Amino acid sequence: MNKKKFNKKHNNLMNLLDQVPGVNEHMNSFEVQMGKEIFQRRLELGLTQSELVEKILKQGDKITQATISKVECGDNTVGSDTYNKIFRALGDHIEIEIKFGEYPKRSRCEPVFT
Repeated sequence: MNKKKFNKKHNNLMNLLDQVPGVNEHMNSFEVQMGKEIFQRRLELGLTQSELVEKILKQGDKITQATISKVECGDNTVGSDTYNKIFRALGDHIEIEIKFGEYPKRSRCEPVFT
């Protein structure tokens, strides 16, 4: 399959996924966004997941390639200590920008505390 045809099929699939309830929320979740950033940084540095594991082990921390994979896939069971190990190995300087959307409206079912 040529690249142009692949890109069209990929875009069609992504448009279809956008219509599935909960997909947008998941793709915009903290875990998925962090996974994307870590994946991009690892590629920028030219590292494989295994090479990243080796860097982390040399720091004196423990981690597995499976954990790196979970992080990059946006798994929601990853703890902050794991992120910190990875951040240190990828350059240690972390700049995280948080952007909030529209203020959420309160649900009718939600209790009001005074």
